[in-house]
Amino acid sequence: MKTGFRILSLICIILFSFAACTETAQPAEPTPVAEAPTPESNDPDTVLIVTTEPPTPEPTPEPTPEPTATPTPEPTATPAPTRAPKAGDIAVNFPDFDTGADADYSYQSDELRIAIKVVVDSEAKQTYYIADIWMRNISSFRTGFGKGQFKKGVEDGDKLARRENAILAVNGSYNQGLVIRSGELLQRLRANKGWNSDSACIIYKNGTMKTFRLKKEPLNPKEEIKNGAWFGWQFGPILIRDYEPFAGATAHGELGYKARNMLGYYEPGHYVIVNCDAYRDDAKGMTAQMMVDLMKSLGVKDAFNLDGGTSAVMVFMGEVINRPTPRIENGKKVPGRPLLDMLLFAEYDENGVAPDLSTLQADKFMNKN
Repeated sequence: MKTGFRILSLICIILFSFAACTETAQPAEPTPVAEAPTPESNDPDTVLIVTTEPPTPEPTPEPTPEPTATPTPEPTATPAPTRAPKAGDIAVNFPDFDTGADADYSYQSDELRIAIKVVVDSEAKQTYYIADIWMRNISSFRTGFGKGQFKKGVEDGDKLARRENAILAVNGSYNQGLVIRSGELLQRLRANKGWNSDSACIIYKNGTMKTFRLKKEPLNPKEEIKNGAWFGWQFGPILIRDYEPFAGATAHGELGYKARNMLGYYEPGHYVIVNCDAYRDDAKGMTAQMMVDLMKSLGVKDAFNLDGGTSAVMVFMGEVINRPTPRIENGKKVPGRPLLDMLLFAEYDENGVAPDLSTLQADKFMNKN
């Protein structure tokens, strides 16, 4: 009996141990995560739903904006190229615009710009012609002689100017004393015989202009030619020097009222010539002081008086445009007088050859254009 009980107890112990081992070997169930019931639900039978929380997504980076392309600015227009520099060029500031916009007579090219204004002052009884001259090259400024050669005779101004194909021409010094032409000394200084031989004027190959009060300011023509003297005249008086009235302008008195011809200088390549009428109701001529005042008002650096009186003439495109003082010839009044020399402005090349006037066109010609 005892033996059987022991056997039964042993079997029970074995079974109990086996059951304990089996329960330990089972894997543990995951702890469910209960989704909290909504606040409105008080139902005790609410089912708990087991879920797995998803990972928090990484924020998508903002795209980098493409840089806005800056528009390429329009290039600044390049000025049209001028001709290549050549020997004899003198003008640094040669204008690229029409200088004759307000003129009565005008000729405009890329080498030469001439604008002539006619001024009539009825109150002062003055009529004069202001020729503003720009030339790019010294070759555009030349001188001409009566009959075509030095000391070969005299010639009417308009005929001389047409023969030389000059766009603008005015009388010179009537070859009184010093004559320098194109760097050559043709005639030496003459003795000082008063106001019309008191001074000299020289234009150099670089376009500059210089005046000399003779005896007080010695002048050696040969030395000046070595220094570049290109044209030279003896006459006077000097009217303006370094922008101011020259002290010797009225040294010989007022000189009386006459037709005048004055050469003014601004800078290399830029000059002005003023020619005035006389012996008319609206033109009584000018005295020395009046010439000084006028040239001062034009703002020239230097100014020199050339031959005047019956010699004073201005020719544009082959025609006389002023009213020369008449002279008596064979009992009749004849305008002006034949000349020994003239200052000429044209499209001359370095050899002194100019195109025929018939091939050129004035931009303005009073009463014609």
